Amino acid sequence: MPKIALIRKILASRLGVLALLSLALMACATLSNYERPRVYLTDFQFREASMLAQNFLLRLRIDNPNDAALSINGMEVSLNLNGHPLAQGLSNQSFSVPRFGSAEVEMQVTTTFINLVQQMLSLQGQRVLNYEIAGQLHLARALGFGRRVFPFQEKGVLDLKTMGNRDISFNSSPGRR
Repeated sequence: MPKIALIRKILASRLGVLALLSLALMACATLSNYERPRVYLTDFQFREASMLAQNFLLRLRIDNPNDAALSINGMEVSLNLNGHPLAQGLSNQSFSVPRFGSAEVEMQVTTTFINLVQQMLSLQGQRVLNYEIAGQLHLARALGFGRRVFPFQEKGVLDLKTMGNRDISFNSSPGRR
């Protein structure tokens, strides 16, 4: 019997519809039990500049506190310094974060020349820099149903003295938000 005919036969019976509905609800219930992954900034590097845009590379560590691996198929990130927006980025990179484990990913973020100049002017005389990364992790579809998005936000402090030595000090401990 062709697959389409079998699907029509299942959907024609009330029991079949009830079974499919139950399967969909189980998939949703399983995803709702997931604890939100934690995302930390581990590195921040200048990459390149043009007249209108500048690119930075962020390295992020993602901790998965769940008993199942998380399949990530994209993410969005914004970076604020001293309460002002600096850079934003999108990534369609797919990766998996193991159960009760961590994964490190790199992504490019971009800023405008105006945002960069405003940040440089606001930094004069400062020795530490407060940063905040925020965004969303997009999970691959579970059983083909729906979409799950995990928002994240982390705050920390950069020590500008050590940035000149290339050893960037990230003064945020895991779990601090």
